[in-house]
Amino acid sequence: MGNICKVSFNDATFLANVGDLLLDSALMNGVDMPHDCRAGICGACRVGLVEGRVWGGDVGDGTLYACQARVVSDIRIATESVPDPVSMSAQVTQLTSLAPDVVGVRLKLPKPLDYFPGQYCKVQFRGFPARCYSPTFPLEGAADDHLLQLHIRTIPNGLVSSALGKRIKPGHRVKLTGPLGTAFLRPGHPGRTVLVASGTGFAPMWSVAVGAIFERPRRETVFIVSARNLRSLYMHRALCRLALFPNVTIIPLVSESQTISSAIRGGRPTDHMPELSSDDVVYTAGAPAMTKAVARLAKAAGAACYMDPFESAPRPATQAGVVSRMADWLKGGPVQVQKLAAISEGEHL
Repeated sequence: MGNICKVSFNDATFLANVGDLLLDSALMNGVDMPHDCRAGICGACRVGLVEGRVWGGDVGDGTLYACQARVVSDIRIATESVPDPVSMSAQVTQLTSLAPDVVGVRLKLPKPLDYFPGQYCKVQFRGFPARCYSPTFPLEGAADDHLLQLHIRTIPNGLVSSALGKRIKPGHRVKLTGPLGTAFLRPGHPGRTVLVASGTGFAPMWSVAVGAIFERPRRETVFIVSARNLRSLYMHRALCRLALFPNVTIIPLVSESQTISSAIRGGRPTDHMPELSSDDVVYTAGAPAMTKAVARLAKAAGAACYMDPFESAPRPATQAGVVSRMADWLKGGPVQVQKLAAISEGEHL
């Protein structure tokens, strides 16, 4: 029995072999555990580790990716009650250039999507691979529950982002699946809220900020927002709206040197973190290195932290690239051919 471990997941209990992937063990035992990419990128299978040990998959904030974590002891894991993911068709109604490297995309929904501020969705524009984006509150004006606002950073040669405004235009059909994610607003918290965002990580953090202010207008809030340069600091209109509320501190940062405004600071977001306490709740989204650094500071202070690292989606291999590699491997003889067969099973042809 030393090679068998007991796994408790919410109200379910099942057995797993030492070394088994947590997600695979759950599904093999008929336990429905949310999941999607199975590559440790989307975060759909993220669960809280309450007790025990695993190997791999640790996110750094007390949670882990079940698709990457291997069972090495009896463990207890849990998820919070969240809206059930649904799939629906949507349509692009507007594309707006928010910054040189950020496009605002508005989707029309057939019905309102039930989600918590800070959660994200899997979005698949027709004819393109699916990507994960966070719905957010409008930068200006009121929200419409039949419209979904997205902020998408454009990446050179990106399969999806480089097509925005070209092959993806108003009227384009979209498949939407969600909500997903665990870095959502926890209401009822009496202490201070600290929000840290880099780039388009602003989208989920702006949603959390609006939700927190709606819940308690006099909430003490610190919002740190980082961008590459002044032109990428596209969220200034939203930050001005937020600054009208009492007890709100906004700290904008840019990586480039600038002399236009002393209100915009330089350095890294962690350089400007307030002194945290165990009464604070920290939310962070954006570059993985940044979110992990923020999570470490929160953990050291005993503050709760919910993070949404924006991992880049892997670019699938092209058929030409696979064929070229096949030719090289075939020169290695039968042993290489056997290895090639095992590798090719994972290629997208």
